[in-house]
Amino acid sequence: MIHSMTGFDLSEFDNLSWELRSVNHRYLELNFKLPEDCRHLEAALKTRAKAQLTRGKIDCALRRTIATQSQLAVDQGLIQNLLNAIKGVEDESKRVMNINGLDLLKWPGVLTSELSRPVDEDILTHFDTALDRFCQTRAREGDATRLGILEKLTHLDATLTALKQATPDIIQRAQARLTNRFEALDLAADSERIHQEIVLLTSKADVGEEIERIDAHMTEVQRCLAEGGPVGRRLDFLMQELNREANTLSSKAIAVESTFGAVDMKVAIEQMREQIQNLE
Repeated sequence: MIHSMTGFDLSEFDNLSWELRSVNHRYLELNFKLPEDCRHLEAALKTRAKAQLTRGKIDCALRRTIATQSQLAVDQGLIQNLLNAIKGVEDESKRVMNINGLDLLKWPGVLTSELSRPVDEDILTHFDTALDRFCQTRAREGDATRLGILEKLTHLDATLTALKQATPDIIQRAQARLTNRFEALDLAADSERIHQEIVLLTSKADVGEEIERIDAHMTEVQRCLAEGGPVGRRLDFLMQELNREANTLSSKAIAVESTFGAVDMKVAIEQMREQIQNLE
């Protein structure tokens, strides 16, 4: 299955919530925002994430969802110890220190919530659940992108088929125009010279090799889409090759039909490339 690099999931449990979101990135970049008393779990969480993700900038945030009516507890013993320490500093420095109550409350451990923190295993388990749902979101978006690319491939194949069928007639008309110009100008050119010019024109207008390579690249794109997995990089390379061949077609165009066909193909390739930028 093909996965998109963008996704989102939000899940709540006990008094905590996991929020996972991702955007496009060349590599896998994991960013975790955890409460201070949960930072020791970051290594285990990254291991779990790397097992399911290969590309994208992933932001994972674990937040407390404490209700407004919940009670906060103040550690009176710790405050008394802090006051005693401040008193000691005053006695030693012979200076009176202005004590700010808010600064005391900011001291780690002074102000705590009566809500208990879940055990580590619960946090990891709920992260696995959120990660599974997050990957499902990316899979749904990836499948929608795959269908969009297949639609563009169908359009590209139709354009290529029309150009392939029109090429012999385009070359024949160009040869006829060249012969008529020689005759209209009444140039004293021998038949061998005229034949050489026609061969040169035919060689320049022949796009059979480019059409074959484009057809081969399209077949490989379809194979990658059917195979699934992290194929974003390979598809991006194939889009570069398709665009290069389309540019060659455009440079060899000797008729309006060829030019319009090459431009139409380049537009479809660029649209596919933009969609592929979002694939893992």
